Amino acid sequence: MATTPSKFLGPMRPLLRGIARATLGRLPPPASRLTGKLAKEGGTPVRDTRLRPWQGLQAGHAEDWEGGLRDEFRRILNSGTEGLPQPLATKFAQQWAEFCGCRYGLLMPHGTDALRIALAAVLDHDGLDYGGEIIVPNFSFIASATAALDRRFGVAFVDVDPGTLLLDPACVEEAIVPGKTRAIMPVHLFGQPADMTALRAIADRHGLKIIEDAAQAHGAVWQDGPVGSLSDAAGFSFQSQKNLSSGEGGAFVTNDEQVFERAYMIHNVGRERIGGGRWEHVSLGWNCRPTEYQAAVLLQRFKSFERQQAIRMKNFLRLRELMTDVSSLVPLTLNPGTRRHGVHMFAVRYNPEFGGGRSLEEFLELVRAEGVPIYRCFASTIAGQLAIKKLMQTRPEYFRLLDTPVADQAAEDSAYIPQQIFLGSDEDMEDIAAGIRKVERSLTANGIGGRRKP
Repeated sequence: MATTPSKFLGPMRPLLRGIARATLGRLPPPASRLTGKLAKEGGTPVRDTRLRPWQGLQAGHAEDWEGGLRDEFRRILNSGTEGLPQPLATKFAQQWAEFCGCRYGLLMPHGTDALRIALAAVLDHDGLDYGGEIIVPNFSFIASATAALDRRFGVAFVDVDPGTLLLDPACVEEAIVPGKTRAIMPVHLFGQPADMTALRAIADRHGLKIIEDAAQAHGAVWQDGPVGSLSDAAGFSFQSQKNLSSGEGGAFVTNDEQVFERAYMIHNVGRERIGGGRWEHVSLGWNCRPTEYQAAVLLQRFKSFERQQAIRMKNFLRLRELMTDVSSLVPLTLNPGTRRHGVHMFAVRYNPEFGGGRSLEEFLELVRAEGVPIYRCFASTIAGQLAIKKLMQTRPEYFRLLDTPVADQAAEDSAYIPQQIFLGSDEDMEDIAAGIRKVERSLTANGIGGRRKP
């Protein structure tokens, strides 16, 4: 009886598939994928992600595990020290603080914890009654506002700069109410620092504090120094989508010793950092301590963070260069004061004039069909979120919504490419630009859409 080839090929199929993928990745791309019919309409996609998948969030995790995490997790488990006295959490917090140009740091379970404790510690407010108002950009993740609300601070939603979508200093100055406004919370959105020089001048002029929301800005540097060191205190996030992640996590940093001691007590159920007993609570506080496992993950991944950021920055700048002839999706402006971008997201604004008049969602769907990993940003401003709209009706004394036309429009036309994609290659950036360009040219052909840039 003849032996079928499949009997021999069966065990080899995974290897053969891998060889096929690698070979196809080196073959010259067919011209039709770049200029032919759109993939959504039955054409060949610019990138077949089944054969050439994008970098995932798990990139490097196997190396982390084999490079030390496996042994460290075993050591933590066997040591009996999975939490207090937190030697690893303390070690990472100090490393992160120094990286941010700060003297003091605390590791916390979440970035929102870091923000709400930073607000409470900087303003020395126990959160048991109304604590005044915090100025917050209306275009951000909701935690920028809910961290303040959690401590019973009111929030004033103000507009953002049309080029960077970061807090607009002119709008901040207009929003200040003497005796009511207590602090400014700039958000370093997408990885780019807000204009901290202008905001610091405003804060000093009006006697206000600044708390940086640096959740998306790991390693970013403004002209005056690293983010985190440009204010009274700052909060970072290590949630699973972030450039440096422990699944969930956050960090508080400051250069003010008194603020640090207050923050320590708040995050450790009111215990003093030095000399305090286990059952002695000298301040109102909560348990916002992380596990040693979170700290171990961050210590391991922090070793490769700067190397990864350099790769992200190279590809980020390359994609900006490749998109100079694209009119439908325009990258955000880079502020001249930004010495180093955090490259958390490659954010763009959509111009329907060069998208055949399609809606943002329709245009992005066509681009994603070409294999490009691009997604809509926030579905609304913070003030437009259902939770906030309900609170503004039931607790109007906690809110002030100024005119925010730029933020309102940004919620309708902004999209992004996530940070892990920028750990890829130059060819990846070429595919992204080609996919966007293909859709734009198809939709603007035959006079449909607007006039292209010269």
